[in-house]
Amino acid sequence: MAISFDVENLNKLLRDFYVAVGIRISVFDAEFRLVTEYPREAPEFCSLVRSSEAGREGCRACDEAACLRAKRLRAPHVYRCHAGLTEAITPIMPDGVIAGYVILAHILPEENYAQAVNAACVLASKYGPDERAFFSAVTKIPPRTEAQIHACVHLLDAIASYVCIKDLARGKEDVAARIDGYIRRHLEEPLTGDDLCRKFLVSRTKLYQISVQNFGMGITQYVTEKRIERAKALLREGSSVSDAAARAGFSDYNYFCRVFKKHAGLTPARYRAERARPAAEEE
Repeated sequence: MAISFDVENLNKLLRDFYVAVGIRISVFDAEFRLVTEYPREAPEFCSLVRSSEAGREGCRACDEAACLRAKRLRAPHVYRCHAGLTEAITPIMPDGVIAGYVILAHILPEENYAQAVNAACVLASKYGPDERAFFSAVTKIPPRTEAQIHACVHLLDAIASYVCIKDLARGKEDVAARIDGYIRRHLEEPLTGDDLCRKFLVSRTKLYQISVQNFGMGITQYVTEKRIERAKALLREGSSVSDAAARAGFSDYNYFCRVFKKHAGLTPARYRAERARPAAEEE
């Protein structure tokens, strides 16, 4: 599914995050291409790494590998980049489909700080300047405690969800069609509004708007309509009333009978008696 990003509002979100937390954040699309980042300028340490072709390729390969892990895990995770810095990534999943990735970059842990600085200098030195230049640059990156890093990862996940809820990453395929198809394929399963919100990563307000605009009614009513349609088809095919109720997603038999009569104007048993195809016709 093609995805479009609202870059203008996405930039405002990243800027606010940086002002509050002070950690650089980048957004990549599903093909691992950079969409935007804030601040625009990379820290001195990363600029030194990227001053060589090998360093730029190392950054590209590292970002792609992180995206692939996030795609597989479908959850945020922390890792160490090819140049020794701590980073974190989480997927952006509007409508349950991966549209891109958000990366927190250029972090040094406060715990074992000296060891982390030394490791970064050693790993980065193969990309150009001597270790002294990298040491000077890496020590300008403020260290973060383990608790701060984990808190930032939780915020990272919240940002990815916010991007979806606010339609900052929007699928060009019709979301309503995806919701409708999912409902029709899963009528036998629980289909509450909350279930659909979690599945398609939309708010209850947004789900209601989509349903009214596209189906002409609230989502709960729409699910019920589809279940009654399924039950009618099953009864016309000769299924028993109890079997039709269960296969249409009604766990309460008496409730099914009441709802069916309200929608069809007659009981399920009467509907079956009048509409079921004769055995000879089925042959």
